[in-house]
Amino acid sequence: MMLRESAMGFERCIQAMRMRVHVLFQRDAVDRELENELAYHVEMKTEENIARGMSRDEARRAALIDAGGIEVAKENCRETRGVNWIHDLGQDLRFGLRMMRKNLGFTAVAVLTLALGIGANTAIFSVINAMLLKTLPVKEPKQLVMLNWASANGWPGEDLIYNAAGSWNQEKSGRLVCWSFPYYVYQQIVERNQAFSNVAAVAGNGSALSVAYGGEPAQADGQYVSGSFFATLGVRAVAGRMFDESDDRLGATPAVVLGYGYWQRRFGGDVGIVGRMIEINGAPATVEGVSEPGFFGIQPGRSVDVWLPLHAQLQLEPNSPPPPPGKQAGSPWVFEGHDTWWLVLVGRLKSGVSEQQADAELKVIFQQAIAGDLKSGDPADKIPHLGTQPGGKGMGNQRFGLTTPLFLLMGVVGLVLLIACINIANLLLARGAARQKEIAVRLAVGARRGRLVRQLLTESVMLAGTGAAAGMLLALWGTRILLLLMGSGGTAIALDVAPDVRVLSFTAGLALVAGVLFGLSPALRATRVDLTPSLRESGGAFGSGRGYGARIGLGGALVIAQVSLSLVLLVGAGLFIRTLVNLQHASTGFNTQNLLLFGVDATHAGYAGARLADFYEELERRIEALPGVRSVSASHSTLIGGGGNFQMLQIPGYMAKARENVGAAINWVGPNFFRTMGIPFALGRDIAESDTSDAPKVIVVNEQFVRQFFSGANPLGRHITLGKKTDVEIVGVVSDAKYFDLRSAAPATIYPPWVQESNLNTALHFEVRTAADPRGLMSSVQQLMAAMDKKVSAYDMKTEVEQIDQSLFATRILAELTSFFGALAALLASVGLYGVMAFGVSRRTREIGVRVALGASRGEIVGMVVREMFVLVAMGLGIGVAAALGASRLIASFLYGVTPSDPFTCAAVCAVLAGVALAACVVPAHRASLVDPMVALRHE
Repeated sequence: MMLRESAMGFERCIQAMRMRVHVLFQRDAVDRELENELAYHVEMKTEENIARGMSRDEARRAALIDAGGIEVAKENCRETRGVNWIHDLGQDLRFGLRMMRKNLGFTAVAVLTLALGIGANTAIFSVINAMLLKTLPVKEPKQLVMLNWASANGWPGEDLIYNAAGSWNQEKSGRLVCWSFPYYVYQQIVERNQAFSNVAAVAGNGSALSVAYGGEPAQADGQYVSGSFFATLGVRAVAGRMFDESDDRLGATPAVVLGYGYWQRRFGGDVGIVGRMIEINGAPATVEGVSEPGFFGIQPGRSVDVWLPLHAQLQLEPNSPPPPPGKQAGSPWVFEGHDTWWLVLVGRLKSGVSEQQADAELKVIFQQAIAGDLKSGDPADKIPHLGTQPGGKGMGNQRFGLTTPLFLLMGVVGLVLLIACINIANLLLARGAARQKEIAVRLAVGARRGRLVRQLLTESVMLAGTGAAAGMLLALWGTRILLLLMGSGGTAIALDVAPDVRVLSFTAGLALVAGVLFGLSPALRATRVDLTPSLRESGGAFGSGRGYGARIGLGGALVIAQVSLSLVLLVGAGLFIRTLVNLQHASTGFNTQNLLLFGVDATHAGYAGARLADFYEELERRIEALPGVRSVSASHSTLIGGGGNFQMLQIPGYMAKARENVGAAINWVGPNFFRTMGIPFALGRDIAESDTSDAPKVIVVNEQFVRQFFSGANPLGRHITLGKKTDVEIVGVVSDAKYFDLRSAAPATIYPPWVQESNLNTALHFEVRTAADPRGLMSSVQQLMAAMDKKVSAYDMKTEVEQIDQSLFATRILAELTSFFGALAALLASVGLYGVMAFGVSRRTREIGVRVALGASRGEIVGMVVREMFVLVAMGLGIGVAAALGASRLIASFLYGVTPSDPFTCAAVCAVLAGVALAACVVPAHRASLVDPMVALRHE
């Protein structure tokens, strides 16, 4: 029985599907059948009525009334077929296209407005997609897992971690998350894990390498990786081969894999480069292959030029990472020791193994691996514990500090699109009023309101779709501009922002939402009409328009929303502009003018130890002899350069606070550093030429260091310990100077002589104080260095003013883009206000004519229009100020030298918007004052 019922139900479904297909493709024939059937029904009813004694005309009329109207009956029958909506949609699309052609001016304004709003959203989303959402261009990226570790209270002791290279993040609670591991932990995981099919290691810091071919050296972005790196990611070679674990061993000639883009730029895509020798940092290396196009590594935004095996670092960069005390540069200490954590680890899960299973197994391996390096007295909250995270999107912690600004900009452009939608809604309201008679006629002949609303919404979505198509073109241009702005911080950002399915889906969804958002209310409003007056006369009848002072209509409410949203955006832009100005004029603690900066790394040319120190000192002397140079010095880090170092300290007599990591910022500097930088001394002496590597170790500290660790007491002659063993004497105190960035106050800072650093073999940055514009000295410095050694060149050459300017790039992006979008929002609001006022004036032409006929002056008419406008603007400003005060608290962390509720900014923005509103209503008010009473009384 049940089987028979199921079979019958299935048959009915098949029959229904056949009927719908027949109706869909044979619509004309089916409509003729329906028309004949209805005509037969009416004729039969007519005959019945005649038999009852009615005349033929009366009988037919009664039969039609009984049927409810032929056209209505046809529509009801079509609705029961279930496929009529497809035909209706086609009709709506064709009619919408005709309306867009008929009103080209309206269409152009609407499409341009939407293109700006949707294009801006698509451009920002394209960058967010490329940086945060796209998976790595590797084989099955969802199987990749990245490893990290966390401690509840900052860094573990130096017995466990003496040096860490790579990325880490410390929360306000003190919890620290780091992505770097020592080589011995990597080995333990490779040997003992059962969850991964492959595990790869990547040096935590990239390397600026000197690559020479054909006698021409040039800088390239290099990355050291384990031999299993390419196999783990599933990346293949387009030429040659990818190196493997047999290439990653001590003593082997460095093998090189070129990035596809670098291969094209540097070698012109020549396949013959495979197998040839090139020089990297002066050492020979063999090009083994070229990676696939599109593969950039595991860090979105960075495109690696050359990949090298981990063990090649001993030959090419023996001092990276810097060896701890007692270890010799170039020895395999970094692979044998336990206290340098410098590798990022990524694994590929075996089939059927989950990330949770891998996490549980790796936690045990990690804790057992580091157990021998932990001491019984180590605080439990400083012991690291391993964690895992999905690795398909790469190193999620490396986003150049732009993630939050990008999401903030996404919110800004979202508000711009909302304002654009409100603008289009106002235009549709005006057009709906103009089409009132058309809609009334449709309703009168039997069209259902829902059907008309659907047609009007289809027109709106078509407008939005056209605007989205134009917006995509704008977004292609906008993303390039955005990437240029993002790269203005001195670090080139390489992202694949080409539209993909996600971006296209986002744009299409945005167009659909926008079309419904700005089309629904006008469609409902346009179809809610009183048929009798609408069919008798147009909306221009006397009394059809009422002043906004009397009642705020939907158009007025939309204008209020536009003004309030524009105020929120402009207040945010004003706060960012004031922050940028405050940072540009912030006190740095040193003289930023006429100061040239550049880096030199002579280790790439084979210099090391005393020979390296002699080279740097000779370079300093030669630069000082150049015309226009007042003083020269060198340091490990530049001030306000975005980098720097932190040194753990032991300070006799100082009682550390709970959870305090006793330490200070450290910058190794040379003689004349403070004089060159313009940092005055408060106590003691400068670092002298006599403070050599053999002399007693000394340091200079800043005033913040004295306040923090000595309560302001004279520290001269006091001794402190750097790290675990290096005892130094404080010989001088200098004024505070900002170190890491402009926003942060000057930290407690120590300045040891760079010649006394036991692990000197590294690059130095030179500071040159000049009498005039330092840019005129750049070519002289390059020529001087070429004369000393052609293999050594200056890099990152710029003035201190330019460096500070680059450090503000994120703030500048926010200030510039929010200002642009705020101005665009104000423009859209003014257009919307103008449209509403102009439409209101045209609707009230007869009323205005009557007022003029009764004696109203032009000034009184203008005043009436302006007053009504300012009612809307005042309400918008009031709501906007309240919203801005709440919203500005969300950006408080981005501000500097200004509060989120800054009254000056709010007042200035209100004044600007009031001026814009006044300008927008000048033309409608003037037009109202010119109304001729005789013409107005005849106005329809």
